[in-house]
Amino acid sequence: MSSRTRRMTMAVAGAAAISLLAACSSGGSSTSAAGGTTSSPASTASASPSVSVVAGGSCSANATKVLFWAWVPGMGRAVTEFNQTHPNICVTQEDVGAGNPEYVAITNALKAGSGAPDVAEVEFDELPSFEVTKNVVNLVPYGANTYKSKFTTWAWDEVSQGAGVYAMPGDAGPMAFYYNTKELAKYGITPPTTWAEFATDAAKLHKANPNAYMTNFSAIDLQWVMSLMAQDNAWPFAYSGGSNVTINWTGPKQMAFASYWQNLLAAHEVNATTDVSATSFADLDKGIDASWLSSAWGPSYFAPDAKTSLGDWRAAPLPQWTAGASAAANWGGSTYPVFSQSKHPKEAAEFAEWLNATDASWNITKTAPSSLFPTYLPLLNDPSLLIGCQQLVARISE
Repeated sequence: MSSRTRRMTMAVAGAAAISLLAACSSGGSSTSAAGGTTSSPASTASASPSVSVVAGGSCSANATKVLFWAWVPGMGRAVTEFNQTHPNICVTQEDVGAGNPEYVAITNALKAGSGAPDVAEVEFDELPSFEVTKNVVNLVPYGANTYKSKFTTWAWDEVSQGAGVYAMPGDAGPMAFYYNTKELAKYGITPPTTWAEFATDAAKLHKANPNAYMTNFSAIDLQWVMSLMAQDNAWPFAYSGGSNVTINWTGPKQMAFASYWQNLLAAHEVNATTDVSATSFADLDKGIDASWLSSAWGPSYFAPDAKTSLGDWRAAPLPQWTAGASAAANWGGSTYPVFSQSKHPKEAAEFAEWLNATDASWNITKTAPSSLFPTYLPLLNDPSLLIGCQQLVARISE
């Protein structure tokens, strides 16, 4: 599990993905075509999920009913399209909460023996927990391998074990350095290309304005912290085959990473609020935090709170630990497994495959408010995706 997550984190982070993310995000966070909404950090998730019907819900008596749980904004548009083009299957999408609330609800239903969805949105790092308990269906008998060539290698590897495929890969979460152009300009700062420059800039900004910070460091958001650790080659887990798993949080690389950020925190040169929260978004919008280290889906979460700073945000690659390097990181991204409790695995698999491996679906989910960043190669390699982003940027900047 750990080695797979590390492989995902590093393999997705190619220069092309980051360049595309930067281009699509540079017009302002509120309408970023690349910033999708796929993950909500577990630390911010509600412990008492409420269920809301997003799409479907009204099925003909002759249609096979499939229950789908997901939290991506605007995903219901794809569900509606599927239902209209697949009259023999009726998908109902429910939102029971993002991240942990959904996982807890699924786990409880699996233990109870009933109540689990047929298909659900499950983040890449959470999928193995359902695989090892044998609660997800092998999709190979339902034609999953037909779509293998349509996905990035790393994404397909993440949903596969041996000859089995246990989910359809969805979006990715390459990280970027989002920055408020007006705030950085105010302090004579340009986007840092190295973490050494970042630290110097953080000290410069906070000295000039003790009430402002270069960015926020949310120590309780483990996925976020570990994604940045992976970019620093400070990943704490190693797998060498069999049952040999090493966990090392105090090695030289891990301690150097911790020391870097602890020094900034101790000097109060970075903020320390919980990420993806009302407070952190208010700090971004008010210029208290001049930049944001976040995923491709981050802008969609920030968008409703971007009031005074709307149009001021741009994106750049993450700073590098070694000058001239191009290491990046991935935070989040989701898969779509069929659960073993499903009474209709064939129809559920058909929906999961359509949702993630067809132009018809991606033409919907690539647009706002979903704005997902693809692992689907026909879209990821399509020049029109970048062209569309550039046109969007031009309109926003006018």
